[in-house]
Amino acid sequence: MKLKRINKNQLGFGHLEILALLIVISVISFGAWRVLSHTHTTKNHDSMATASSSNSSPAGFYVNANKIIGPNGKQFVPYGAVIECAAQKSPVATLCQGKNLSGNTAYAQINAAAKYWNMNILRFQVAQEHLFNSNGSINYPYLNLIDSLVKQTYSLGMVAIITLQEEHYNGPAFPTSTAITFWKFMAQHFKNYPDLFFDLYNEPRLPANALLSGSNIWNIWQNGGEAYLASGKANGTTNQIVQYVGMQNLVNTIREQGAKNIIIAEGPDYDEDLSGLPTHTLTGENIAYGIEPNLRHDSTQASQYNTFGQYTNNWPIMPEAFLDNEGTQFCDPNSPVDLPNLLAYLKSLNMGLIFWALIPGNAIVGTNLDQPTSYPKGATSISSPMCPYKGPRTIYASSNTIGDGELIMNYFKANSVKP
Repeated sequence: MKLKRINKNQLGFGHLEILALLIVISVISFGAWRVLSHTHTTKNHDSMATASSSNSSPAGFYVNANKIIGPNGKQFVPYGAVIECAAQKSPVATLCQGKNLSGNTAYAQINAAAKYWNMNILRFQVAQEHLFNSNGSINYPYLNLIDSLVKQTYSLGMVAIITLQEEHYNGPAFPTSTAITFWKFMAQHFKNYPDLFFDLYNEPRLPANALLSGSNIWNIWQNGGEAYLASGKANGTTNQIVQYVGMQNLVNTIREQGAKNIIIAEGPDYDEDLSGLPTHTLTGENIAYGIEPNLRHDSTQASQYNTFGQYTNNWPIMPEAFLDNEGTQFCDPNSPVDLPNLLAYLKSLNMGLIFWALIPGNAIVGTNLDQPTSYPKGATSISSPMCPYKGPRTIYASSNTIGDGELIMNYFKANSVKP
């Protein structure tokens, strides 16, 4: 409705009251729209650009005791997968276009995650080597890629996780000062998007022989410290001593930007150790802890309880990057029995599952995102020497049809709820 322009001298007292009331209603309505536009119910974000600091405390997910609570007031239980394409060592223009193990573009995987697998969360690995140019400026084509992946995830009603991933670049085993630079920018950029979680560092790992005399792995994990350089998956050390930053430093960096998003700190030993958590709990709000509940050494409920189950009583534990099968080294030959037992235990803990990954031979047959791998009907054990594959790493062959996909897909369909 178009309002007629009125000279203020023509208005009586009654008209002024009405005009004032209209102004108040307009201001309140605009303020309500501003709040709603940043809640979980509004997914159609026009831009992922950083918003002003005056709106840096979005309503959304938060930690209450040992649970992550969603915007619906109920516990959020994650059911999802890892999408790693954005962290690979390839030209930015080719990233996530299916020219890797996935065989599908990341956008096709995101759609399939919602449509076929009933997922409610996706974990995107991000490389700081792509995010920053050699002069320290932002590589905007790469940032636009991350924004588009997150935006598509939102549009389908799922939560997104951003994980700092250094392995493809043979990066440091624990975070260094580059991780502070990364999270300072990312926290500013995404702080008004409560559907986005921050995973501080993918698979932090320092072998015992990288520690200096008297050092403690959990002390370095928590507060940082010096250790020998241990890059990528190397088990050895060099004579170079590195100053690592602790997870607490990264938490503080994120909070200093005004971001209140859920933060996930993965445990050391490739995200497979939570034993030091009782004495090295991070300080601050909205913090969860990551663990990979892999079957190769956690096939019984007793071992699962020791590895992660006991910690769910006091802290929110995120079940990240589950990987059952990888050639002979990591495969559980009794997966057809052990995996259903693990899934039942995870459900009893309200942990859910995030697995690696929607790729041929592992979760899907060929590049068919709606056709999961499976075990032969009635199988209780697959005991071939390759457990159960026919050659090194042929789990990733598009011709492989044997695997966990069907069990995981059915688990998600039966339990996953959008937040």
